[in-house]
Amino acid sequence: MSETLDMQRGLLLSLSPGRRTYWMAQAVALLSLVVLVSAVPFAKVQLAQLPSFVPIYESALILNDLITAALLFGQFAITRSRAMLALASGYLFTAATAVGHLLSFPGLFASRGLLGAGPQSTAWIYMFWHAGFPLFVIVYAVLKGREECEPGRFPIHTLTRQTALGTVAAVLGAAATCVALATAGEHLLPAIMAANRYTPVMGIVAGGTWCFCVVALVVLWRSRPHLTLDIWLMVVLCVWICDVALSAVFNGGRYDLGFYAGRVFGLLGASLVLLLLLIENTVLHSRLAAARAELRRLAASNVGDRKG
Repeated sequence: MSETLDMQRGLLLSLSPGRRTYWMAQAVALLSLVVLVSAVPFAKVQLAQLPSFVPIYESALILNDLITAALLFGQFAITRSRAMLALASGYLFTAATAVGHLLSFPGLFASRGLLGAGPQSTAWIYMFWHAGFPLFVIVYAVLKGREECEPGRFPIHTLTRQTALGTVAAVLGAAATCVALATAGEHLLPAIMAANRYTPVMGIVAGGTWCFCVVALVVLWRSRPHLTLDIWLMVVLCVWICDVALSAVFNGGRYDLGFYAGRVFGLLGASLVLLLLLIENTVLHSRLAAARAELRRLAASNVGDRKG
């Protein structure tokens, strides 16, 4: 077994999922599907505009994604896994593009949004944001499979702090490019918004984004054997699919029921992996405390034996 895989042992994220994990994941995915099916017939029902909803929702989501990215980069520092680096990069990308989405949203910080945004900018940033994350998950699944099948192909000494810093810079650059294309390069993109309503082109763009999510889910499902992290990532993708479905596919524009419900799904999806990481940190700290107590007991026992 390679050093990378050896260092992963003992981490909850890298353990094979138990039956309870499968049950919990299936329950969350099934509940998401039930809510989606129940909400779709009413997705286009126009609701009141709540300007404070977007900054509250996106601030929470950005914070969630940044903390998740930081914890996953910490996992990379332990395991030196390229797959973990790719997944951490995905969460960093979503946080960065969500910042651009928040700043460009019309009516929050300026009538047309900041960053030189136009009428199409915010919607296009949303599409880049929601198409980007599944691509990172696909890369994660492919790299995980290669690390398991060819453990000697990715020696640890080639994955340094500079590797992580370079990856962070590249991801932030990619996010900035997407935001710049949607703002300064807005004229290069087809119109998908007419005031607060979607144009027919939006159906094609949103459908493509939705397909990315489905493809990522299939690729991750096929990347066996599954780890605990993989199971919850599949749940995240199911929630992500529901988010895109309600926010862009089945609804009619901003401030309808689909707009609000989809974003609630988005926040739920952003929280799942973070919750798993926090649970893992708690378990590891408890194991460390137990090991320390055992060492103290053994040390005291040795001292007693010497005195005897």
